[in-house]
Amino acid sequence: MRALLWVAALLVAAPAGAQMPPAARALMQHMSKGTRAAKVGDWATYRFDGGGLRVFYWRTAVVGEEKDKSGRDAVWVELEAGTHPAMKSPLMQMRMLVAREGDEIRYDAISRLFIGGPFDRPQEYSKEALEHVLKEEKDAQAQAQQARAADAKAPAPAGITPVIRSGKEQRLMTLAGTVTAVPVEVVFKGTVIKRIWVSREIPLMNLVKMEIPGIAHSMEVVEYGIDAKPRMVMPPPDAPKVRLEYADSVLPDLGAAADAEAAQKDSEDTP
Repeated sequence: MRALLWVAALLVAAPAGAQMPPAARALMQHMSKGTRAAKVGDWATYRFDGGGLRVFYWRTAVVGEEKDKSGRDAVWVELEAGTHPAMKSPLMQMRMLVAREGDEIRYDAISRLFIGGPFDRPQEYSKEALEHVLKEEKDAQAQAQQARAADAKAPAPAGITPVIRSGKEQRLMTLAGTVTAVPVEVVFKGTVIKRIWVSREIPLMNLVKMEIPGIAHSMEVVEYGIDAKPRMVMPPPDAPKVRLEYADSVLPDLGAAADAEAAQKDSEDTP
């Protein structure tokens, strides 16, 4: 299922009219050789490179499981973002209780959410604030889906047909070591627009690497494992919660925070 999601992501990124050879088939053959459902302890850290000083890291980990308030099986997922791969002084921490259905973690079914920033102690979102944020996210996804549907109906210019293709399963060297992976590419007039490497060996998202050569942007796994422990310091039960009026302002602008930190470092290094 996750492999098909990555193919779907490539389709979204491809221009209207893109042709789909057996990319999904090659990917699913690779994933069928040993992929497993996400388990408590799974974690992965990625490096995002947006060019220049725009480099930061993102860590996802499954750190616990319990029943949610609706009686569904659910897992605690922690997310961290920062400018250091070990998440020293993270710019953002998030912990959420997410329902799971079979092998899939349902990120559209969040029942509890905690947010912490570089200068703020973690706080839980109130029921109203969480519902507000989830509704805004659902509305944004619906608008994006409508836009993609409109683009899909638009005919491609004559003689211009983008293609999605996959390569053979191979060993790929990454920042996290060498893994077995399959590349899937969007190609336009002989030029690779986007390339995604997918591997059954990487937990959670199965994503190894993503490249956008034209603008020199990339995302690559740095570390991964199966021994994750909770890292967010949880607030006491009687601590104030994030209310509706602050729900939109609590999540930090990670890009702006990374730029500010880089600018401060440059000023300190300048004699």
